[in-house]
Amino acid sequence: MSCRPFCPTVRVYDPPVTVINDVFHPQIVEVVHQVNVVSRHHCVPVEKHFYQYCYQNENASEQEHRSNRSNRSNRSNRSHKHHKSGKSHISKIAKAKKRSSK
Repeated sequence: MSCRPFCPTVRVYDPPVTVINDVFHPQIVEVVHQVNVVSRHHCVPVEKHFYQYCYQNENASEQEHRSNRSNRSNRSNRSHKHHKSGKSHISKIAKAKKRSSK
């Protein structure tokens, strides 16, 4: 210090050094995923029951009613209903009458 008291300070500049400061910001990128939906329709058999009733009316006088009780075979012949198929079916009403008269 004592030897150089009168020397001024000198400034020297080096070439600049680049320092990179990376700053990240979110950027939305829409990615579209395509999905194809195919609806396949199938027929599935499901039972649906229908009932068909056949009715018949009989006219019976009081006298025939008494004679029919003694002759049950005569009543069963009249209670048959003939369908187009040629088969004879006893109606439900005739079956109920037959059961109640026993």
